[in-house]
Amino acid sequence: MTEARKRATAYLESKGYADRIIDFKNTDITAESTAIALNVDADRICKGLAFKSKGGSAIVVLASGKARVDNHMFKEQLGFRPTMVPWDDCEELIGHRAGTINPFCLNEGIKLYLDLSIRKHLGETVFPGIGDEDSVVELTVDELEKLTKPVCWVNVTK
Repeated sequence: MTEARKRATAYLESKGYADRIIDFKNTDITAESTAIALNVDADRICKGLAFKSKGGSAIVVLASGKARVDNHMFKEQLGFRPTMVPWDDCEELIGHRAGTINPFCLNEGIKLYLDLSIRKHLGETVFPGIGDEDSVVELTVDELEKLTKPVCWVNVTK
């Protein structure tokens, strides 16, 4: 179990959501493979995307599994051109390895934004990861927002 997974699990336990954690054996860490393992549409899998922000820090945008970042929309909403955090720098900067970035227990100073692509699943549950490729937590959209305390909702994907 990764350190990020341990932190996320402890956080979810402290909030009363540990019973919503789903563990499975996944062969890779894409939204599509996770959706197959859970037998749900890939769009309900939440993916964490890490971007370099102004001043050398980073932000995380959580989006639905099928959403794709639109450069123009991103710059218009967040004020800078989207550049992904390099794979090798994710864990040190964000607190999670690349491919397992999730909205829980990010490093100090990392801002989280939730993309509106997730809101189309109101009335359903969504599945953000919790720090490794073999685990997610099932939450409603409202629960996700409550537990992650994002800066705000943004519209940066198509």
